[in-house]
Amino acid sequence: MGDMAKSIIVVDDDKEIREIMTFVLMRHGFQVEAVASGQQLQRVLSFQVPDLIILDVMMPGEDGYHICRSLRANPLTCDIPVMMITAHAEDIYERISIDLGAVQHMTKPFHPLALAAKVQAILGSETYSC
Repeated sequence: MGDMAKSIIVVDDDKEIREIMTFVLMRHGFQVEAVASGQQLQRVLSFQVPDLIILDVMMPGEDGYHICRSLRANPLTCDIPVMMITAHAEDIYERISIDLGAVQHMTKPFHPLALAAKVQAILGSETYSC
Protein backbone atom coordinates (compact mmCIF):
# COMPACT_ATOMS: atom_id res chain seq x y z
CA MET A 1 0.00 0.00 0.00
CA GLY A 2 1.27 3.48 -0.89
CA ASP A 3 0.25 6.75 0.70
CA MET A 4 -3.32 7.13 1.80
CA ALA A 5 -5.29 9.11 -0.77
CA LYS A 6 -6.00 12.67 0.35
CA SER A 7 -9.67 13.19 1.14
CA ILE A 8 -11.79 16.09 -0.05
CA ILE A 9 -15.34 17.13 0.79
CA VAL A 10 -17.11 19.09 -1.95
CA VAL A 11 -20.06 21.24 -0.79
CA ASP A 12 -22.26 22.56 -3.60
CA ASP A 13 -26.05 22.63 -4.01
CA ASP A 14 -25.66 22.10 -7.78
CA LYS A 15 -25.75 18.34 -8.45
CA GLU A 16 -24.01 18.67 -11.82
CA ILE A 17 -21.08 20.63 -10.32
CA ARG A 18 -20.79 18.06 -7.52
CA GLU A 19 -20.64 15.25 -10.06
CA ILE A 20 -18.07 16.98 -12.28
CA MET A 21 -15.82 17.86 -9.34
CA THR A 22 -16.11 14.38 -7.86
CA PHE A 23 -15.24 12.78 -11.19
CA VAL A 24 -12.26 15.06 -11.88
CA LEU A 25 -10.80 14.80 -8.38
CA MET A 26 -11.23 11.01 -8.19
CA ARG A 27 -9.49 10.71 -11.56
CA HIS A 28 -6.57 12.56 -9.94
CA GLY A 29 -6.40 10.07 -7.10
CA PHE A 30 -8.33 11.88 -4.38
CA GLN A 31 -11.04 10.41 -2.17
CA VAL A 32 -14.13 12.57 -2.59
CA GLU A 33 -17.31 12.98 -0.58
CA ALA A 34 -19.83 15.39 -2.15
CA VAL A 35 -22.65 17.00 -0.19
CA ALA A 36 -25.33 19.57 -1.00
CA SER A 37 -25.39 21.76 2.13
CA GLY A 38 -23.62 22.96 5.24
CA GLN A 39 -25.87 20.69 7.27
CA GLN A 40 -24.74 17.63 5.31
CA LEU A 41 -21.12 18.82 5.65
CA GLN A 42 -21.47 18.91 9.45
CA ARG A 43 -22.80 15.34 9.37
CA VAL A 44 -19.79 14.10 7.37
CA LEU A 45 -17.37 16.06 9.58
CA SER A 46 -18.72 14.26 12.64
CA PHE A 47 -17.00 11.06 11.46
CA GLN A 48 -14.39 12.23 8.94
CA VAL A 49 -11.75 14.95 8.95
CA PRO A 50 -10.87 15.69 5.31
CA ASP A 51 -7.61 17.12 3.95
CA LEU A 52 -9.55 19.82 2.09
CA ILE A 53 -13.06 21.27 1.91
CA ILE A 54 -14.25 22.85 -1.36
CA LEU A 55 -17.14 25.19 -0.65
CA ASP A 56 -19.55 26.88 -3.03
CA VAL A 57 -20.34 30.45 -1.99
CA MET A 58 -23.94 30.76 -3.19
CA MET A 59 -26.17 28.10 -1.65
CA PRO A 60 -29.71 28.25 -0.31
CA GLY A 61 -29.88 28.40 3.46
CA GLU A 62 -26.40 28.67 4.91
CA ASP A 63 -24.04 30.16 2.30
CA GLY A 64 -20.41 29.16 1.82
CA TYR A 65 -19.02 32.23 3.58
CA HIS A 66 -21.07 31.50 6.68
CA ILE A 67 -19.94 27.85 6.64
CA CYS A 68 -16.30 28.91 6.13
CA ARG A 69 -16.52 31.29 9.09
CA SER A 70 -17.89 28.56 11.36
CA LEU A 71 -15.23 26.05 10.19
CA ARG A 72 -12.50 28.58 11.06
CA ALA A 73 -14.07 29.26 14.48
CA ASN A 74 -14.26 25.59 15.47
CA PRO A 75 -11.03 24.11 16.97
CA LEU A 76 -11.84 20.73 15.39
CA THR A 77 -12.00 22.12 11.85
CA CYS A 78 -9.97 25.34 11.94
CA ASP A 79 -6.89 23.75 10.38
CA ILE A 80 -8.69 22.12 7.42
CA PRO A 81 -7.86 24.13 4.28
CA VAL A 82 -10.93 25.57 2.55
CA MET A 83 -11.20 26.45 -1.14
CA MET A 84 -14.13 28.68 -2.10
CA ILE A 85 -15.80 28.49 -5.52
CA THR A 86 -18.28 30.97 -6.93
CA ALA A 87 -19.91 31.98 -10.21
CA HIS A 88 -19.16 35.62 -9.34
CA ALA A 89 -16.05 36.89 -11.10
CA GLU A 90 -15.73 40.22 -9.23
CA ASP A 91 -12.55 40.65 -7.18
CA ILE A 92 -14.50 41.46 -4.03
CA TYR A 93 -15.61 37.81 -3.77
CA GLU A 94 -12.03 36.57 -3.77
CA ARG A 95 -11.10 39.16 -1.13
CA ILE A 96 -13.96 38.03 1.11
CA SER A 97 -12.90 34.38 0.71
CA ILE A 98 -9.31 35.14 1.69
CA ASP A 99 -10.40 37.40 4.56
CA LEU A 100 -12.52 34.56 5.94
CA GLY A 101 -9.52 32.25 5.95
CA ALA A 102 -9.96 30.33 2.69
CA VAL A 103 -6.62 29.26 1.20
CA GLN A 104 -7.85 29.43 -2.38
CA HIS A 105 -10.68 30.90 -4.46
CA MET A 106 -11.89 29.78 -7.87
CA THR A 107 -14.50 31.09 -10.27
CA LYS A 108 -17.08 28.90 -12.06
CA PRO A 109 -17.16 27.76 -14.76
CA PHE A 110 -13.70 26.26 -14.33
CA HIS A 111 -11.56 23.97 -16.42
CA PRO A 112 -11.28 20.52 -14.79
CA LEU A 113 -7.47 20.58 -15.07
CA ALA A 114 -7.35 24.00 -13.39
CA LEU A 115 -9.41 22.56 -10.52
CA ALA A 116 -7.07 19.57 -10.18
CA ALA A 117 -3.98 21.80 -10.32
CA LYS A 118 -5.28 24.15 -7.60
CA VAL A 119 -6.22 21.24 -5.34
CA GLN A 120 -2.84 19.56 -5.85
CA ALA A 121 -1.11 22.87 -5.05
CA ILE A 122 -3.06 23.26 -1.79
CA LEU A 123 -2.55 19.66 -0.69
CA GLY A 124 1.08 19.59 -1.73
CA SER A 125 1.99 22.73 0.19
CA GLU A 126 2.80 23.16 3.85
CA THR A 127 -0.02 22.19 6.16
CA TYR A 128 -2.43 24.93 7.02
CA SER A 129 -2.80 25.70 10.70
CA CYS A 130 -5.24 27.67 12.82
